[in-house]
Amino acid sequence: MKITGDEIQQRMIEHELLGPGGLQIVGATITGQLDLSDVVAKKPLVLRDCETEHPVLLSRAQFSLLDLRGLVAPSIEARGLAVEHHLRLGGARLTAAESIDALHLRIGGSVYLDEGFHAAGTVTLSGSRVAGVLMCGGGRFEAGLNLVDLQIGDGIFLNEGCDVSGGGRHAAVRLRGTRVDGQIILREGRFSSSVALDLRHVRVGKDLLMPFAGIDGQVQLEGLVYEGLPRDATVDEWLSLLSERTLRYSAQPWAQLAAAHQSAGHERDVRRIRVAQQRDLRRRGQLSRWGRGWHLIRGVTVGHGYRPGLALVWLAGVLALSVGVVLTSGAVRCSAVEQVGYALNVATPLVKVDAARCTVDVGSAAGQLVLASTWLLQILAWAFATLFVAGFTGLVRRNA
Repeated sequence: MKITGDEIQQRMIEHELLGPGGLQIVGATITGQLDLSDVVAKKPLVLRDCETEHPVLLSRAQFSLLDLRGLVAPSIEARGLAVEHHLRLGGARLTAAESIDALHLRIGGSVYLDEGFHAAGTVTLSGSRVAGVLMCGGGRFEAGLNLVDLQIGDGIFLNEGCDVSGGGRHAAVRLRGTRVDGQIILREGRFSSSVALDLRHVRVGKDLLMPFAGIDGQVQLEGLVYEGLPRDATVDEWLSLLSERTLRYSAQPWAQLAAAHQSAGHERDVRRIRVAQQRDLRRRGQLSRWGRGWHLIRGVTVGHGYRPGLALVWLAGVLALSVGVVLTSGAVRCSAVEQVGYALNVATPLVKVDAARCTVDVGSAAGQLVLASTWLLQILAWAFATLFVAGFTGLVRRNA
């Protein structure tokens, strides 16, 4: 069956020819340009399994339902298209470099780019509003999927065989600035490019299901906000992703992950996340040379305030070193037990024991070494004790 684009346009314009089910054409070859731009038809248009050699033009048109499943065409231009219910493109095959140019869609139902949908070129739905879901399971997108600044009601499903590659200088999947009231599900999808996912400033009202097995490339997560714990990936996988597969250090993704686990009561995981964040900051953050050095000291001594017990380990090491210096010097005159007490007295700010009978041969080089080393060790002991108290107090405040 053959039909011209002008004939379809005429039928759409002549409302008296449309029955309650709208216009339905199945398996036709459309000759000439199918231009339905600015057509207002508040009834369904079904062009199922049709084929055309020309782009399909739908910009600013209005339909109650638009079913283009199985369409074979170079491209679809649909800027400002409004559909009261669903837009169906499952199984469609589009061959042009710009396969779908559909900025600012207004869809009252859902958009389906699934069930064998194949776009050889870029698919752009940026700035659109979809009340239901954006379903891309089983769709193949060879030159990127642009979903910037979308507003989605129920969710985005890039799952179950969704395969997105390319993207050029952009990410394979660009979701920057998108708002989703429901879920984003990437389970069993595959996304490959130098930057696989751009999720900057995305807000997810419910769950984020993002296993990392299908992500082949870097990710951009600055400003990503989601409710609850991210699913389908372990804490260790998230730590690896944030520190090794993001383009640069950013505090916000770390803070979001920590806040999610804080809300779930996973305090141990929160500390692990915060410590890993500080390591990433030292490695990739914009710190001065001195700032990087002090950052390293804080990390080694108290785990940046999240492991204050480390300071006690260092304090114990200082005390042991003080005892070793005194016992091996030969310059402290008293029993071995009293020498241990003397070493603890001069090194620790917390413990005082009876070592009154001990004297130091200050005239000898060994005695001078004992005095100098114990002064230094006392400074270190005070520092580690102070770091422990400060770190423990800060940890208690954060957990309050």
